[in-house]
Amino acid sequence: MKTIKSNLIYIRWHLIAIRYLSLFKNYRGNFLVPSAKSKIASSLEINLKGFSNGPKIDDNILNEIRKIYESRIKDVVIGSKGAPFVNLIKDEDITIDNPIMKIAFSKDVFDAALDYFGGKIILDSIQLLYSVPTAGELRESQKWHKDFGDTKSFHSITYLNDVTSVEEGPFVFLNKENSKKMKWSLFIRRISDNIMQQELKNGEVEYFYGKAGSTVFVDPAMCYHYGSRCKIPRYAIFVTFNSTTPFVSPLKIVENNQGKLLEVASNLRPDLSKKMLKNIIGV
Repeated sequence: MKTIKSNLIYIRWHLIAIRYLSLFKNYRGNFLVPSAKSKIASSLEINLKGFSNGPKIDDNILNEIRKIYESRIKDVVIGSKGAPFVNLIKDEDITIDNPIMKIAFSKDVFDAALDYFGGKIILDSIQLLYSVPTAGELRESQKWHKDFGDTKSFHSITYLNDVTSVEEGPFVFLNKENSKKMKWSLFIRRISDNIMQQELKNGEVEYFYGKAGSTVFVDPAMCYHYGSRCKIPRYAIFVTFNSTTPFVSPLKIVENNQGKLLEVASNLRPDLSKKMLKNIIGV
């Protein structure tokens, strides 16, 4: 019985066709209202290539973030299996004064995501991922994959420490065109470097290197990628938005704090309508 249940759970989360059935459960918005056309340069570039350079975060802001979060790593426990990272953001961090909240709802990040989706988005997650070195076989997110939480997605990834070499764990991905070279499958794929290279042939692999504060925008639903293969610990802010028809619900940090997030967003962005923010956050 346990084996049957495990197999059913596997199919539920790995068979792509079944994920489409969850569109109606997670839908938020109005099918009759069309998405606007992308206007800003980063959106046009993501539409074309799957990624674009994002803003450089000021050193003073980075130092403020470090003061809050670096002390938390002493409590981090990473198991021998599962994700090689943990989100350091807690419910109590969702305040108007928190520097990561300010980044998430900034014009540089929030408006870039809004434009990329033509105004029809939901907030999926706000995370500060602390990645640690791992030994042995690659874990799930360390293998090549696309995110299947949606057919279109938006990551804003900002490094808190310098990532200038492979050992420091860069975010690695294929652009939109090269991702199309990967074989189609009924199941969500997580593949090895060897399989990726066989299918990519002479295509190019992209490495997001940068000093602390560097940001990249990427569509992880369009672009094959992997992350958290680091030899030394890495900190990175991930702010993720999906369309109004995602396959999965937002992460718990969003679902459990919708009221607080609305208050923060409304105060940080008085230029945006509260009705729109409610739809985006899910209140």
